[in-house]
Parts: sequence; structure tokens; C-alpha cells
Amino acid sequence: MTERDYAPLSGACVRGLCDKLYDKRKFAGVEVEKMVKDFSDANNTNQIKRLLRVLGQDLMSSTNPNVKNGALMGLSSVAVGLGKGCDLYIGELIHPIIACLGESEARVRYGATEALFNVLKVARSATVTYFPLVFDALARLAADPELQVRNGAEVLDRLVKDIVTESAELELAAIVPLVRERMYTRSAASRQFAVAWVSALDAAPALGLRRHLPDLLDGLFTVLDDPNPEIRRMCDVQLNEFLRSIRKEPAEVDFQAMINILITHAQSTEELLQLTAVTWLKEFAALSGARVLPFASGVLLAALPCLAYTDEPRKITTYKSEIRETAATVNLQLTKLVSEMSESRASSEDPHTKGAPEESSTEGAPAESPPTKEAPKESPPSKGAPSQEPAAEASADESPPRLNLEAVVGVLTQMLHHSSVHTKVAALDWILHLYNKLPSQMYQQTELVFVSVVGCLTDAADDVVRRALAVLAEICSCPSAGADGVDLESSPYYHKFLKALLRLLAADESLLEDRGAFIIRQLCVLVGAEAVYRGVARAVSGERELRFAARLVDVLATLLLTAAELHHLRLRLRAFDDPATVSLFRTLYASWCHSPVALLALCLLTHNYRHCAALIATFGDLEITVDFLTEIDKLVQLIESPVFAYMRLELLGGPGSAELRAALFGLLMLLPQSEAFHALRRRLHCAPPPPRADTPQHREEHADIDFPALLEEFTRVQAAHREYKTLERRLSRAKLFDRAYS
Repeated sequence: MTERDYAPLSGACVRGLCDKLYDKRKFAGVEVEKMVKDFSDANNTNQIKRLLRVLGQDLMSSTNPNVKNGALMGLSSVAVGLGKGCDLYIGELIHPIIACLGESEARVRYGATEALFNVLKVARSATVTYFPLVFDALARLAADPELQVRNGAEVLDRLVKDIVTESAELELAAIVPLVRERMYTRSAASRQFAVAWVSALDAAPALGLRRHLPDLLDGLFTVLDDPNPEIRRMCDVQLNEFLRSIRKEPAEVDFQAMINILITHAQSTEELLQLTAVTWLKEFAALSGARVLPFASGVLLAALPCLAYTDEPRKITTYKSEIRETAATVNLQLTKLVSEMSESRASSEDPHTKGAPEESSTEGAPAESPPTKEAPKESPPSKGAPSQEPAAEASADESPPRLNLEAVVGVLTQMLHHSSVHTKVAALDWILHLYNKLPSQMYQQTELVFVSVVGCLTDAADDVVRRALAVLAEICSCPSAGADGVDLESSPYYHKFLKALLRLLAADESLLEDRGAFIIRQLCVLVGAEAVYRGVARAVSGERELRFAARLVDVLATLLLTAAELHHLRLRLRAFDDPATVSLFRTLYASWCHSPVALLALCLLTHNYRHCAALIATFGDLEITVDFLTEIDKLVQLIESPVFAYMRLELLGGPGSAELRAALFGLLMLLPQSEAFHALRRRLHCAPPPPRADTPQHREEHADIDFPALLEEFTRVQAAHREYKTLERRLSRAKLFDRAYS
């Protein structure tokens, strides 16, 4: 190109600008600056535009790095020469400079950084319109491979932050999406750059960054999972700063817009991320109160698994300990909120309509779906956070927050299958709490709860089984919608529960042996011993698996005679003048027929000594096995225990003593001469001689009971047991032969 083509620049000035030596370029730049001042004073805009075209297009089109650096120097000089007047030409100045930031030559990129600094320093707020371009350029410079370029970018970055914080024209709504976008990149430098910008914007309260926190929160938590410890530290500090400001001014915080983000990240496997999210949830629950209830299922989904850290004390870390304690606090906060909601509803209820069915708490509630663990990593979501149902916000604005009971129950039943004992216990405590506080609404959710809770009865942990039984007891006594109460016998779930319990015990022999007694004792405490024994006895009477029925009756009989929880039931059965006791005796008798020794013990307990003698007389027709003799041995030991102290005193005389003697002597004849035999014989020898024949010593049998018919029932059941055992032996023999010839 000729010298005329570079006008208004002279050839010497162009050569100076394009020289490889910085001093010569600087000198030429001063000349350009003076030229521009003259043009500006003369208001010669044509020459200024011509000069910008030469520098920004003609010289920039060269592939020579020195020429590009000369053009950048010239553009800087034009900006300085124009001063405040550069506002009119800001586009012609900025676009060619930013284009040079993508050059492969490091010295060109550095020169562009320096030139952009000079332009922005002069124009300042006039560059606000081009902020997205400048911000994108800064983000690329922050990740530049050359240290010199990065150092220059840091100086430029500080200047841009100053311009933004002092500008009243720039809207944060335009900045926040740009910052958020950088948080989802894999580049550590870009993430660090984004967090630094968040800190800078938050340091200027006038900008009101906290109103845009819902758009930034998910990105910040994503950065908190960065492998670079310095970036994690920066992000952690900024999140803590945000949380401090939320505590000071909770009224300005949009809790509902952020809570799903916290729920998602509280399920992270990275401990710092999880601790931070759970801590935020704790603060949100404390500050927002009932507004967190529509999101209770998601909060529980995040908090309850954190309680599992208690199960492994040797592997627990500092973070895990804090996570567990914080999650426990969140769990307690939600429990209190549900209690307050229930109390508030009860206090506001119209006394004239108190008996009317309550509206289900699931109606009108937000269609909440607990967030999953997946969070966007590569690209930001449309609003910077996991999506949430708009109904949640609408519900919060138009009516008091409500608990989405169906979603909560779904999460709790899911937690019952968790591997952690503490998590399962917490879930069962929650279900019990809901039945206590919202019985009518929970009755509608019972089908979702029942099967999972019954499954917990096979758990190895006593605490889980104990809580599960408490829940099942509450389910059986829970009134349906609109009912004030329910009779246990009329509850559809009581008999359903007992049948399910028997199926579990029948399916697992070890469960009956190891946990059967524990389960029965706990049930007796929770719903009453008589109700338990009536219900189980009725269920056993129709049991087809006779071996199981006999084993279960043995467990029930042992508990009846020994367990402290059944003391009042034992006293009840001894009071045989009560019609209710007679009814209970008949019910138990039908099931106790499966175990001869257990039935004998029941008759001894109820003072039916004449029938005891009749029963013992039939024992000779039974198959006398080692197990049978062992059971009689145990009965003799019980006779010597405090449980049968009243019966031993009856040997001294009075109504029924003769029948008692006959029964005990019959028992003695069944025993081989073992320790039990000698113990019973010594006891009988201690008794005084039988009274004279003219002394009343017989107790009349109860008129309402047909003892011959009961004895026939016992004979029939034992005959069925003989047939069952015979069939089992045949099947066993057939299998043995099949194995031998296969």
C-alpha cells in the first residue's frame, strides 16, 4: 500500500507503529494521539473515522504480528487522544482489539490486552453496552497459556470490575447469565474467574446480587465439587458469605427458588459439597419455617441417608460427623414444622364441623417430585437450577404451605429399604409421627406404607423391628377419615397384619426362633396382650402348616407363662368366673391344641385341673418323642417357678386339690426318672395327705364350657398332626430314594 492509502497517517508514522521495538511504536503512538486531539478540537469526525478504519481494518488485516501490534498501539492512542469523546467511536475501537485476543501469537494477545485496558480506562461506563464481549474476552484471557498474558488480563479484569460496580446503567440481569455459564465449564481457570466475579459483584451491595442468587446457586455448588482445592476454597468462602447475608435479611430471600438446588446437591457423594448443601437446608428450614413443607419429601430424601454415617464410627471423617449432626437437625426441624402445622390446623378448625372428615393434605399441594442426584455439569440449566413445579410457588402465594403427604410417604417407604439402621429408624419414626399428627390423612396412605413396614420385621436390628411394630400398631388403631376412633378387632389392617406376620415367621424358621418372642412381647406392650393373643390364636387355628403352628404355639405359651409383659393376662386367665376370660380361654384352646404340653400348661394356669387329668390320659396315645419329653421337663421347671406358686399352694387342700394331684401324678408318670421327675415327686411328697372322703375337694367345672367337646377337638388336631408327620416321612423317604437312583 502507498503512503496515500494510510492517510491521515504518514508513512513514517506507519513504519514507527509497525516497528518491532516498543519504544518506536510508543513514539509513533504519541504522534497519533496528537493528531487525534487536533482532529477532535476541529470536530473533524471524517478524519477520525478514516484513521480508525486504517488502524482497525487495513493494518489489522496483516498477518505480520508487528503490524497488528502497531495497529493496537494506534487504537490505544486514538482513545487517549479522544478522551471523553471516544464514546462516539467505542465500537470501532473495541471490536478490532477483541478480535486480536484470539490470535495465536502471544505478544499480539498481550498487546490487545494492553490496548483494551487503555480504551476501557478512558471510556469507562461508555463501554457498558459491549460488556458481554468484554466479559467473554476476559474469560478467555483468564485461561490463556502464557503467564504474561494472564498477568495483563488480571489488571484488565480489575478495571472492568471497577467499571461495573460504579456503573448505574449496567443491569445484573445481563451479567449473571454470563457468570453462570462459566461455572459449568471444565476449565479450572474459567471456574475460578466466575467465582471471583461473583465475589466482586457481591462486594457491592448496591448492585443487589443476592436477588439473583437462585440463578447462581447451582453453578456455585457445581464449582464447589472442583478437584482444585484453591477453587473449592474460594467457592466455599463465597457460599458462606451468601449464607451470612441470608441470616441477616431472610425476608429478601426467595427460599423456594433455591431449595430444590440444595436438595439435589445434598445427595452428592463429595463430602464438602454435601455438608454445605445440608447446612443451607438447615438454615432454610429455620428461617423460612412452614414455607419448606411443600418440599419436605425432597429434604427428607437428602437428609435421612446422611444419618447412615452413624453406623460406621471407625470410618467417619470430620465432614461426615458434621453432615450427620446437621442432617439430624434438619430432620428434627421438619418434625417440629409438621407438629406446628397439625396444631395450627386443629386450633383453626370450626368446632361445629369438627366431626367432619378433614380435607386430605395432598389436595391442593404442589405436585412435588423429589429431585434426583443428577445435576448439569457441562451447560447451565435454563434458569440455573433444577426445575421445580410452578404449583409450589403459586400455592405458597395463595394459601398456607401444605405438606405433600403422598410424596413424603413415598420417600419414607423408599428409605425403609436403605442399608443404614439409623436411616430406617428415622423413616419409621417419621411415619409414626405422621400417623400421630395427621391420622385421617395418613389412613389414606396406609396401603403405600403397610407392606414396606411389615418387611422391616425381618430386619436384624432390634430398634428397626421395635419401631416397625409401633408403626403397625398405630396403623391398626388409626381411624379412617372422619372417624374418632377404631376398635382393634374391627380394624381391617389388624388381621391383615397378623396374617402377614405369620407368613413371615412361617417362611423363615430362624426368624421365629430368634425374633418371634421379641416381636410378640413388643406387640403385647403396644396393643395389649389379650388383643394380640386373641388375634394370633384365631390366625393359627386356620394354619395349614401344622409344624409351624405347633412351634408358634410353643413360643406363645412360653411367653404367656414367663414374660413380664403378660403378667396381667396371666391374672386375667386365672379369674375364670369372668365370661370374657371364658371366651378368651376357648379362643386360645383351639390353637393350643397344636401343642399338647402348651395346652396342659394353659389348663393348669386356668385352674381346669380335672381337664388336665383328662388331657394327660390321652397323652399315652401320642408319639412320645425326645422333644415331647423335653417340653414336659420345661413345664415341670415352670411349676417350680413363681408363676405357679398359687397352684402349689392349692396342693394343701381345698376345691380342686384332688384333680390337681391327679394331674401332677399323671405328669409324673409320663416322665422318665430324670431330674424333673425327682423334683416333681419331691414336691408331691411335701404336700399333706389327701383329705377324707367326706371333705369337699372337687372343683365344679365351668358350666359354659363343653370340656368333652374340647377334648375331642384336641384329639382331632393331634390326629391331623400324626397324618402330617406320616406324610412328611413318606415324602422324605421318596426324595432319598430318588437321590440314590438318580
